[in-house]
Amino acid sequence: MKVDIPSERHRLDLTLYSGVALGVIGGSYFVAASQGWCVTSACGLLWPASTAILLGMTTVLAAATTLTKSAQKPYLAAAALVTVVLITLNLLPPFARDELTHHLAIPELYLKHGRAVTIPFAEQSYFPMQLTILYTPLLAQGWESLPKQLHMLFGLGAVSILYLYLIEKVSPAIAAFTAILVLTTPTFVTLATSAYVDLGLLFFSTVSIIALLRWSETDRISLLATAGFAAGCAGAVKYNGYLTIVVALAGAIALAPNKSPRILIRNALVFGLAAGLPLVPWMVRNYLDTGNPMFPLMRGMLGGPPRPDSPSVDIFTRRRFLYNESWLEVMTTPFRAFVTGRNGDPARFDGVFNPLLLLGFAALWIGRRSQPKKFLTLAAFALLLLVFLLTTFRSRYAIASLVPLAVLTAYALDELHRSRPQAGRAIAALGAAGLAFNLWHFGLYWNDVSPLGYLSGRESRSDFITRFVPEFPLSEYASQHLPPGATVYLAFLGQRGYYWKCSYTYDFYYSGTSIRDAVRAAETPEEVSRELKRTGISHIAAAAPLLGRFLKEDLTEKEMSRWAEFATRHLRLIRTQGAFGLYEIVS
Repeated sequence: MKVDIPSERHRLDLTLYSGVALGVIGGSYFVAASQGWCVTSACGLLWPASTAILLGMTTVLAAATTLTKSAQKPYLAAAALVTVVLITLNLLPPFARDELTHHLAIPELYLKHGRAVTIPFAEQSYFPMQLTILYTPLLAQGWESLPKQLHMLFGLGAVSILYLYLIEKVSPAIAAFTAILVLTTPTFVTLATSAYVDLGLLFFSTVSIIALLRWSETDRISLLATAGFAAGCAGAVKYNGYLTIVVALAGAIALAPNKSPRILIRNALVFGLAAGLPLVPWMVRNYLDTGNPMFPLMRGMLGGPPRPDSPSVDIFTRRRFLYNESWLEVMTTPFRAFVTGRNGDPARFDGVFNPLLLLGFAALWIGRRSQPKKFLTLAAFALLLLVFLLTTFRSRYAIASLVPLAVLTAYALDELHRSRPQAGRAIAALGAAGLAFNLWHFGLYWNDVSPLGYLSGRESRSDFITRFVPEFPLSEYASQHLPPGATVYLAFLGQRGYYWKCSYTYDFYYSGTSIRDAVRAAETPEEVSRELKRTGISHIAAAAPLLGRFLKEDLTEKEMSRWAEFATRHLRLIRTQGAFGLYEIVS
């Protein structure tokens, strides 16, 4: 019996519509987990499992397309090799900062509470978590490496959709090369080996932008609704995704096949309503908890618990004085993230893209200036500029810009090759240089992580984690030996709560303020002890030098004397690890 294989275009549409199903899966699990359903039981695995299946099908459809074109089989082999490396690196224990403070730590707190709740002391628990929420049932079964693998699958899904779109627009070799370029981009690789959520944002942004481009070709309202819903899902993954909603809405207007006012209004309504649906559960939750549906954003306008007073420093001043940059360096920040970025270095955007992708900005002047090209150029520029203006610029915050830039880069390379066939070798050399750039940065990342010791069994899990989380032995000891009712206050530990399996708390903005305020409010060392215990704190884990420096700068001489006496009489050192100490508050 002959089996009909769907065309590339039909495969693309299937993957775009599957993006809607993935959004529904994440949103529905949040509703269930908020009620305490399927949080700690195995039935919760249905949600991440169905997510993995859909993303796997998307990747398989792209791979099947490559197999039908023999010239592209080397690219498929390269993609398979990269994927195997990523899967292997994901076997390492969690060590990236936001895994330990947010994307794994908050699901762990859900498990302790038996349902998805907001955690007042952890402001990040109010963020939308359409992808993070799916890590909960995996952690409930003790599978802490699977959230990394699930996150990686979202990245593979995004690359697959990008490839399926490009295969009909440019030569097969350039489509496959562009997919490999994105797959090996340093920021992508770093994210694909962590339980973050940015590749979920990339996936839904890719679905939204590609669905808009397909809608401009077909005028099918279902594709416009898909674009809106996927943009809303990007916002439900993390607040940076709201930028995708803004850019995609502009695309719904700019790319409209029919420009009559009535049709434009209809399109905006369809897009807006579809985009709003995935956001409703998170907005309702935040409104009920804080009175602000977008908490912690827009406090001044919508209200919510106040943020501690802090000096307001604009982005230009911050980069000029914190990193000693010139005005030219500050103004070119979004573009330097493609060339001089470095993973793990906040001054260098905590990651790097690839300089070849900057060729996408020139695509508008190479070949015909089509409306999709104009939209993609403005989208890429807007996504980079908005991240630069609205928040501290880190490469992963601008991950959605990879979608339009990758498409534009493929267009530029294809049109250069078509118009100047004799330049084929030069274009191949350019592509090789782009991949070499990615390989070099992967070597730096490999050297930073040094995974072979752990993967070969020569390095223990505890030793590996301690290389990145120096207080880990304290958390391990506390989790095993502290009594059930103990609550540890984490002071200057970077809010890394994931490995503290006992109850813990911290100050979100200014670490150490609970201790400082207790000392200020007390008259005697005994009152300091009573005040801390009144708030539920029974133990303190601290980077002692940092805590001491903070208190010395914020307390008067008399208050410092009170603190010193309290520390002598009412803090019992239980365990130390380098500069870190675990203390019990005693009467």
